[in-house]
Amino acid sequence: MKTKFALAFMVAIFALATFASLASAELNISEPRVKVNDLSVALNEVAVIGGETYPVSIKFLSNQEASDVEVSAWIQGEREDRVDRSFQDLISGSEYNARLSVVIPDDIDPEEDLTLIVRIESDEGNFEREYTLKAQRESDRVDFLLIDMNSEARPGETVAITVVLKNMGRQEAEDTFVTVKVPTLGLARSAYFEDLFPVDGTGDNDDDEDSRERKVFLTIPENATPGIYDLEVTAFNDDEDFETVVSKTLSVNDALVQGSIISSPSNKQFSVGQEAVYELILVNSGDEITVYNLAPKGSDALSISLSESFATVPAGMSKTVQVYVKANREGTHNFAVDVNSNGFSETAIYSASVEGRSFGGGSSNVVALTIVLAIIFIVLVIILAVLLTRKPDRTEEFGESYY
Repeated sequence: MKTKFALAFMVAIFALATFASLASAELNISEPRVKVNDLSVALNEVAVIGGETYPVSIKFLSNQEASDVEVSAWIQGEREDRVDRSFQDLISGSEYNARLSVVIPDDIDPEEDLTLIVRIESDEGNFEREYTLKAQRESDRVDFLLIDMNSEARPGETVAITVVLKNMGRQEAEDTFVTVKVPTLGLARSAYFEDLFPVDGTGDNDDDEDSRERKVFLTIPENATPGIYDLEVTAFNDDEDFETVVSKTLSVNDALVQGSIISSPSNKQFSVGQEAVYELILVNSGDEITVYNLAPKGSDALSISLSESFATVPAGMSKTVQVYVKANREGTHNFAVDVNSNGFSETAIYSASVEGRSFGGGSSNVVALTIVLAIIFIVLVIILAVLLTRKPDRTEEFGESYY
């Protein structure tokens, strides 16, 4: 038993050792000749600009056969931007040239050393080398870190746009401005961001900053036509050293309807089969004519109709709409009328207290009642006439007899 256990343990150790040796095996190729932007990284520290993408070429001589080859390159610390390329099988004695690209991060110091990692993977092993690149910022560059605003507005409203600007260049951005424009509406407002420095505290004062925040306010004209408008946010300075433009959209909606509704009365008592009339008063307290869309809703115990489904109310005026209600059974039944108009949405609530069926609940009932009463009246007249014209019975006389 012990012998079998020892044999199994040795086999496991051997398998692990074999796997480790394969995993750590280095692909047998010559030292690659790597170029970035057609400049050799072995001879010089190649200069690159933050935020740019550069071509990378990797030339090497293979000293062994290999397949499942993949070539990749990335900047250390930015592995999510790694660029991979599947490559052809390697044949011993053949020279190869792999071409791909590398993305330089833009959030760097004005000058910073970056490490370029080049890796070749295959079924026979891997090969990896590191090279130093001299990264630097553009001379003059300002970026928007934040443009925050409400993308919807109504005529007459004021829109606040929060802008955060940062100097991403090597030089000081002097007298920086931001202008927000809506060309179609003829709107333009600017804010002064002062001087922005490449790094906080690098100016004459310790509180000199590389970024600042400002707010710009745009007031939508009262006569603005509803629609979607292009909005441009531009950062620049008077020396025209830079200009950064970001485009957004602003949706201008119809003016918000102002007003109220009144249920008059909110409750009525009536009988089954009768028609009750309620009133809905629409009050337009705004300064524009408004069209209201009315829609009744209730239970199956009620039949509801309106004198009009669309009501037009001039500015500063009110209008009364009749609500006609019939019930088909007793009880207390609630119903409502929804009122909607361009951003305005309210509901008028009503209640109907319905009692037993009324005999005089309709014109047909009145006619039937009249006929019945007429018949009764005629019968009574006939009976009276018969009684009056009837002859009285003859009275039998009896005389005295004397014997």
